[in-house]
Amino acid sequence: MCPQMALGSRSPSPEDRLSPRTRIRMSALGAARCPNLAGREGVVIGTGRYRSTLRVLFDGFRSATSLHNSYIEPAAGKEGSSSRDCR
Repeated sequence: MCPQMALGSRSPSPEDRLSPRTRIRMSALGAARCPNLAGREGVVIGTGRYRSTLRVLFDGFRSATSLHNSYIEPAAGKEGSSSRDCR
């Protein structure tokens, strides 16, 4: 048996591929579980302590928030790197 199979590997979902500087918004599940963050957008700044956690800096917030990757989804048509590209 392959080592990846023993660990219960799965195909990566879009949430697993969110890289730093990706613009995100709260998903429907995230809005249901965290109503105070519903409708907010922000930027992924890195990974969290656990594999399924991402650190997100929401617009207007001073500190980052750790969220499960199923609570967020990419914001349509917006890139974080284009608005803050330093040259």
